[in-house]
Amino acid sequence: MITNSQTLDDRNTASARCAAYGLIAHGFRYPDEVWYSALEDTAHWRDWPEWLGHCDEATGPTLRAMQSWISSRDAAAGTSQLQSEYAVAFGHSVRGACPPYELEYGTGEIIQRSSDLADTSGFYAAYGLEMAGAVSERPDHVSVEAEFMAVLCAKEAHGIEHDISELVDSVRSTQRCFLRDHLAGWLPALLRRVRKAGLSDFYSNLADFASAFLTSECARLDVTLGSPYLELRPTDPTAESTQSCGVPGECAPAAGGRFTQLNVSARKGAG
Repeated sequence: MITNSQTLDDRNTASARCAAYGLIAHGFRYPDEVWYSALEDTAHWRDWPEWLGHCDEATGPTLRAMQSWISSRDAAAGTSQLQSEYAVAFGHSVRGACPPYELEYGTGEIIQRSSDLADTSGFYAAYGLEMAGAVSERPDHVSVEAEFMAVLCAKEAHGIEHDISELVDSVRSTQRCFLRDHLAGWLPALLRRVRKAGLSDFYSNLADFASAFLTSECARLDVTLGSPYLELRPTDPTAESTQSCGVPGECAPAAGGRFTQLNVSARKGAG
């Protein structure tokens, strides 16, 4: 159990980081009514934004901007507006204006991309996690990758609180590896595209927050931040004509009611 102020600070930081990754995961999911209700639920905003801002000043203003946008909108009107924007920016096709998939960025060959996708899934499997829901997103979707980081941060907080040093060391190592090998490399390019897409303030604020937080995470874990100018990979006309994503009835699952663990769940019996 926690016995000193430094340990309490470490636990609070891990919990705040968990919520931050969870917010990013939630923000890039399809915005249905359940999604919006979870977003405006004040319980999801309790304590952690203030603690995160205490740890990193750059995240505070971006979080307040998001909260202000949410509180100033009628839920029905806000949901309708965001659904239209989501379909344009992220939906209908894997290669929309702002592809939310890691493997759409860069110049890797098909064999290399398949290997990268297997690597991503391997991280999840190593922690007894699998895609949840009757219809699942690709493992390289920004929401799934961010959610996995949220799970790792939650495990870190649990390990700190219960003085399980082996767990803390393990998940911190995995956080660094996953950030280095995945989110840090391509997420800046997605966020740049979101800013340039002319979307509502919600998505602009989400991109600003994710950028500030990712920069802080890379500094925390000694990981090099990728270029925001990363190009999209060459298109595969056959794949483009058959793949779709982002709207109900196609590839995207329902959003769920929490900021974390919306689309990745522990298999029964997993530790």
